[in-house]
Amino acid sequence: MLAAIVLAAVAANGTLVEQAPCPPYPTATYDEYVAGAKKGYDTEAEAAKREHHELKTPLTLLTKEQYAQRKKEAEGIDCRHIRYMSDGLKVSGYIWKPKDAVGKLPLIIFNRGGNGDFGKALPWQNIWRYALDGFVVIAAQLRGSDGGGGKDEFGGADVDDVLNTIPLAQSLGYVDMRNIFLLGWSRGGMETAIALKRGMKVNAAAVGGALSDLHAELTRRPSLGTNVWMRLMPSYGAAALRERSAIDWPERIHVPLLLIHGGADWRVDPAETQRFAEALKRAGATYEVVVYPGDDHGVSAHKDESNRRIVQWFRRYMVK
Repeated sequence: MLAAIVLAAVAANGTLVEQAPCPPYPTATYDEYVAGAKKGYDTEAEAAKREHHELKTPLTLLTKEQYAQRKKEAEGIDCRHIRYMSDGLKVSGYIWKPKDAVGKLPLIIFNRGGNGDFGKALPWQNIWRYALDGFVVIAAQLRGSDGGGGKDEFGGADVDDVLNTIPLAQSLGYVDMRNIFLLGWSRGGMETAIALKRGMKVNAAAVGGALSDLHAELTRRPSLGTNVWMRLMPSYGAAALRERSAIDWPERIHVPLLLIHGGADWRVDPAETQRFAEALKRAGATYEVVVYPGDDHGVSAHKDESNRRIVQWFRRYMVK
């Protein structure tokens, strides 16, 4: 159970209402880790096959030394499972920060992929590693997942849950509110763009494998429409897709944006990112695009390198 914090009668958006330490870093042996990774790879390959696509990228594994190093690094990170208020709902999320931090730290707000509990943030999956670079990281699970209230609208009212991480961060007391950055992956890239369109104040943003052209994705993966978007989006149709497709409104992106994509991504077409980059260029936006040839949706083979690029991008726009 999460440890409850005293909640005011009417809690404001961003109010932290519950928090508890995350479970310890997984204690699986290296062989167990490898077996789990192979199972996950097979599951992803089957998901691609069901939609008449092919997972062309090889399985990427940590070495024994890297796996041991991850465990050691996690000892220096404070991870909290939280619930905070957003539009009167208790929304689930995570906060990571260095245990030995002194003073106020810059913030990365992470927008997860998937929908509902599929693709939700987990306590020790990659995201926490940005805290090793001196950031506080907040991940919003978004409404309707991980035990949170409300219903996921796939880029509708759930974007409020992203916007409301700002007052949450302000309340923590250890976040440098002059240095706030947005990072989103897959559906989270879409969520990031919509938050920026709605005026979220951040220094810079980065997205990976991002949905930026839902019209094109619907043609390439029609099951998204019938199995996910029709179920989640209010008033599903062309207008709803346009509202969620940043390629239709690149002039609304007013902060520097880093675009990352795996060149063999089956879940989101890498050509989508290239087209979005061209639209940003025509709009006079500040952006950079990086495509890793032959890599997958999560850029698994270049994860450490992409993390470094993201950190470097954010530091480029950091206020001293």
